[in-house]
Amino acid sequence: MPELTQNQIAKLSQVSQATVSRVLRGDPRVNEELRQRVLSVIEKHGYVPDARAQSLRSQRTGTLGLVVHRSPKQLARDPFFSALIAAIIEFAGKAGYHLCVDAARAVQSRQAIYEELLRTRRVDGLILVEPQTQDERMPRLLEEGFPFVLIGRYEPTDAVYSVDNDNIGAARTATEHLIRKAHYRIAYVSGPRGVFVCEDRYQGYRQALERAGIEPSSDLVAWGDFSEEHGYRAMSRLLSLPNPPTAVLAVDDLVAVGALRAVKERCRAVPQQVAVIGFNDSPFCNYVEPPLSSIAVDIRALAQIATDLLIRLIEEREVHQRRYIVPCQLVERSST
Repeated sequence: MPELTQNQIAKLSQVSQATVSRVLRGDPRVNEELRQRVLSVIEKHGYVPDARAQSLRSQRTGTLGLVVHRSPKQLARDPFFSALIAAIIEFAGKAGYHLCVDAARAVQSRQAIYEELLRTRRVDGLILVEPQTQDERMPRLLEEGFPFVLIGRYEPTDAVYSVDNDNIGAARTATEHLIRKAHYRIAYVSGPRGVFVCEDRYQGYRQALERAGIEPSSDLVAWGDFSEEHGYRAMSRLLSLPNPPTAVLAVDDLVAVGALRAVKERCRAVPQQVAVIGFNDSPFCNYVEPPLSSIAVDIRALAQIATDLLIRLIEEREVHQRRYIVPCQLVERSST
């Protein structure tokens, strides 16, 4: 039988992994009933702690890790991640921690980064972003009992500590805004399939159409990546349809700017002939022509909650809840 992990002991004892860790360290603050439940499982299964691993875990580095699924070139152009990283550095610094950032687009390189981080323990915990519907990171980190916080959504939602926007509700609000402007052929230009933020915004878009009695059309949905180029190509195709859309919801502002360029190249008036709305309320939204309507995401709140949660987990302090939702709001400008 394979050797038990602390996470498996926690499940069998019906306690948290942090409690198992405290019991193994002989922490006197652990409730006696919980201590006995853990010790009973340890004795029954003959668990022997790995002294080297315990030593590594007990020596904190004072560093948090963030791995983003972008190439360095994409990362440099993405205002969302620039703002997120800057905010995490600020809040981590106030708590006496540094931030280590790795950027890896390919699945193989991402896996190598996570394995290296787990093996060397060069960070005390991880902030994860852009979770996928089939995401190998979460089970691996949970199995190791490694502290991490997710910015995004994971199923089941109570399996991990996470903070997120209400992406379904926000996309529904944006689409309803377009419907109120008398648009009934509304396109959705998304990022990759299988990424929760893209799927959730798609779900909100569909919900708004269905509530208004509008039949969603697969012809009006374009999946791709988070780039301006994708927005441009997708919108060019959509405008070539026999019955093109009169409005588009983009998964983020970069994609929206690409879509806006395609609309203007075809001499369509914005917003009279085609309305465009994005996500994240990036600083450049005020400076494109026409200024871009967007869903404002509170990036600093996401960063602050995620950083505070992760540090509490690392330092084994009390955490009051597992999932936090940060509200979004629509900022209307001339593009709608």
